[in-house]
Formats: sequence, structure tokens, C-alpha cells
Amino acid sequence: MRPICLQLWILSASLMPMALQAAGAPQITARTQLSALPAAQSVGQAGPFNRVAFDVERFGPPDAASSVMCIYPDGLRYRCGASIEVPAAPDASRRVTVTIPDLGRGKQVVVRFSTTGGHQDVTIELANSPQVIHEIEALPLPDGGRVTTGGTGQPAPVMNVVSTRATTTPAMAAAAKTTAGACDQVQAEWVGASATDPVFQSQFGSLNGSVVASRPVAPGGRVTPENLPEWLVTYPLSATRVQFIAHYEVIYRVGSCPERVIPGP
Repeated sequence: MRPICLQLWILSASLMPMALQAAGAPQITARTQLSALPAAQSVGQAGPFNRVAFDVERFGPPDAASSVMCIYPDGLRYRCGASIEVPAAPDASRRVTVTIPDLGRGKQVVVRFSTTGGHQDVTIELANSPQVIHEIEALPLPDGGRVTTGGTGQPAPVMNVVSTRATTTPAMAAAAKTTAGACDQVQAEWVGASATDPVFQSQFGSLNGSVVASRPVAPGGRVTPENLPEWLVTYPLSATRVQFIAHYEVIYRVGSCPERVIPGP
């Protein structure tokens, strides 16, 4: 079979129950969930771009009116990406692979196959779960490195505890500078952030302290250099540097393309 691109455009037909479809409407005989894309931000079938392969009868060439449209829960009508494999036998089912982006508008997406004979709708539940990115962060400690003289006359650590606030920038936030709001670009949205395993370094070896989130990230906000987690770092004055593991929990979504939005009734 030979893959070709499927031309997409708006149809004037209104939503109607599948039971009322015309006899010549497309007929879906099977569907298969494929691995999501892109691979770097996906886990199996779950990811920013869901892909579903449909076996469809009475669809595609030579009917030039064949098209695919995605309808999101908030009513957005959108031209999803689609490709069709044309079999050798003209009356055989066509394998149509539809790529459905998670635009952050809800999980239940209706995929509509339309031809001159009518249309058929099928509901797909997007699979896209939050992911946790682990990054090692290291920060210098202001006013750290203090030393006192012990009872033996030798240098000794100053164990008075102080606190400071600091932000860290995950790698995905640096990349967001060039993709913010861009059409079809994968963008990370905050779910949460936490820290574990802090190590406070000093000339006397490791010292005890803590790192906790002091300004939680706003769930649903874009991960950008202007929207970063803030940490409250508590440490003894002899510490000079802290290293910890930051756990950035995000969900990857896709920027919508204005030219793909289909005006609705």
C-alpha cells in the first residue's frame, strides 16, 4: 500500500447521531491505538500527540470530499493531521492514521470522518499523563563558608542556621523561549515541583540542612524562565554550596494552529 497525504477542509454538515448517518457514509470497521509522538515526551501510547489507525470503508479517493476533523470537548473544531493508505483493490477498507494533539481542551475528542455520502463520528479519549523530570541542581550559599575557632584552637564549623530563597531553571524552561505559543510545538505545563537528597558542602565535609518549595508552581502554567519554582534553603553558616535533586512534574501539551481551527455554527 502507498501512503498519501489526506487533504483536510471544513464540511458544512452539522453534528448528528451515528444512527442517522446516510447509507453511503464512511464506516469504521476497526481502530488501533499507536505509539504517541514525539518519543522524547511520550510513554507508549500516552503523549502530546495521540495516534490512532482506523480501518474505514467508503472513504478516501476517488471521493475528493473525504476529510477528517477533530471536535474537542469545548466545541473547538480542528483539522487534525491524517494520512491514508490506498489499497490495490478500490473497494477495500482504507487504513487512515489520525494524529490528535492534546491542546489542553479536555480528553474526550470526537474524530469525524466525512465524505459526500455523510459522516461517522468516533470518540477517542486522549492518553497523556504527567511526567516527572529529575534534574540535579547546585546553588552557592550566600554568607556561607563561616569558620570559628574551636576549643583546641583549630578551625571549627559555625552551625548557626540561616535561610535563603533561590529559584532554579529546568532545561525545558530554557527551551520554552523559542516555542512559547508556537503552532504544533510541544510545551510543558506545570503540575508540581519538589526536592530531595540535599547535600550541603563545607570545608568540614557535609553538613545538615533542608530544601523545600517556598513558592509552589501554579498548576497549568507554562514552564518558562518567567515561571519558575522557588526554594527555601536552610543551612548552617559554614556551608558553602548545596546540591539536591529537583523533581519537576509537568504535562506536555501542544500549541494550537490558528489556521487549523474550523469555524463552527
